[in-house]
Amino acid sequence: MNILEYTALYRRWRPETFDDVIGQDAIIRILKNQIENGRIGHAYLFCGSRGTGKTSTAKVFAKAVNCLSPVNGNPCLKCDTCQKLSLDSNMDIIEIDAASNNGVDEIRDLRDKVKYPPATGRYRVYIIDEVHMLSTGAFNALLKTLEEPPQHIIFILATTEPHRLPATILSRCQRYNFKRISNKSIVERLKSVARQSEVQIEHDALNTIARWAEGSMRDALSLMDQCIGFCGNDVKNDDVLALLGTADQGFMFKVAEYIIEGNSPELLYMVETLIEDGRDVTVFVRDLIQHLRNLLIVKVCREPELLLDVGQDIMRAYSEQAQSAGHERLIRAIEILCALEADMKWSTQPRVLLEMALIRICRPEQEETLEALLDRIEKLEQQINEGQMFQQIPPSGNNLAESNDFFPLTEEHEKPVNVEPVKRTQEDVKKTKTEAKSNNEEIADDQLWSQAMKVIKKERIAIYGFLKDCVLRMQGENKAILGFAPDQQFFMEAIDREENRSFIEGVIEKITGRQVKVQCRLLDEQSMDDIKSEEKIVPSDNDEVIEKAIDIFGSDFVEVVDD
Repeated sequence: MNILEYTALYRRWRPETFDDVIGQDAIIRILKNQIENGRIGHAYLFCGSRGTGKTSTAKVFAKAVNCLSPVNGNPCLKCDTCQKLSLDSNMDIIEIDAASNNGVDEIRDLRDKVKYPPATGRYRVYIIDEVHMLSTGAFNALLKTLEEPPQHIIFILATTEPHRLPATILSRCQRYNFKRISNKSIVERLKSVARQSEVQIEHDALNTIARWAEGSMRDALSLMDQCIGFCGNDVKNDDVLALLGTADQGFMFKVAEYIIEGNSPELLYMVETLIEDGRDVTVFVRDLIQHLRNLLIVKVCREPELLLDVGQDIMRAYSEQAQSAGHERLIRAIEILCALEADMKWSTQPRVLLEMALIRICRPEQEETLEALLDRIEKLEQQINEGQMFQQIPPSGNNLAESNDFFPLTEEHEKPVNVEPVKRTQEDVKKTKTEAKSNNEEIADDQLWSQAMKVIKKERIAIYGFLKDCVLRMQGENKAILGFAPDQQFFMEAIDREENRSFIEGVIEKITGRQVKVQCRLLDEQSMDDIKSEEKIVPSDNDEVIEKAIDIFGSDFVEVVDD
């Protein structure tokens, strides 16, 4: 075939009759009945999303009203009038692009021409596409002509944004809303086109194209045209996924499974696989939101097949996965991912934002929102119903020195120690007081870090998520160590970037009033024996009484013994 003779699929397979228009059965039935009964209006408004057949239906209608021998409301395509109207040079079907002809002068010119009779047929049809782009003056100039045109004139207005049309225009037209085409109808149409074009294409590839077309037949045919150009006459689903930059259904089900389980490490590995395969992170987030939305519908509705346009195998997989999913987890995940999709438009690091969002979804205990609390309660109820035992309770605060995840107990700590009662002298009391002061200095680090975390959470919530489980220890006045658990190397590397460390240093400087250099380390790489093994000694109420007694009566008259 000559390259100059090639025509895009969506143009080559544009509907020629009403029977070729798919997905708009109610509208087609009305228009065919009007033609058969001779009840043809003078102004029509076709509105709906892109690629749903508005302009194609208008052209078919223009031929049908002029056809000399229509067949069941369809143009015969054989009579002399149909043949002439099929030519681009015909003068009775006039298409006007309102986006480029939106001024008053163009409408005045149109108003002057409508008085001339048609050249070949009975009607002259004006198809004004994207009519919402007309100016206010142009709409006003069109009003009278649109309301009472000559008997041989028919106006068909097409728009994707009917809400932008004045009420005076809407009231003068018969309005027809074109709905999105179902995936099933798109797949059947693509099968027919592929068969007649002698192209072999997998059924999964057709489903992927239909899913991505989002109800637009034109988009589906354009995408299919791209796929044929990409891999020839044998189209595989992997080729379509590579062209789109998205992941297959199996990958989505796996990611959703890890989200339901709260398995954040595996999710990070899945993101790495996604990046290595060259997939688009933004596209993946949009598909993941759609997948979780489908799971939520299956979870909530008794007949989800009425709302989901998917095959039986996919519906069965959704039903199986939805059994282990919780409402609160799905709702919270969708909310976080929707916010992420908006933020990724302005970010230069979409991968980092995606990883942080997935970790937030899997760790509701790190958030103090009502949604996170409901997610945790739902998970606990599920574990109780399944008879699971709680093996470990995660630390609830920033004082991680008491967490076994970070500081494993030695054999000495694991074995109970029997302590014999001893007498406490004045020197023991002073020693206890000294130890308490030393411990207060250590607690001051925790208090400093607690105040810093409040500021970080308010100003940079993303950094707060990485720092939630780490500890801070001051070394001197100008050096601070941020300690991370051995399995949090990813968090440590993220915080160790220059801009993040500078932000944390600035926060500490605001609180302490001095410049502090922050260093990030894994806890198994630094010597913090005092944190790992030292028990905090807090003065008891009895110690305070003893100290007051010594101050009043003197040490010679006070003897301290244990009961």
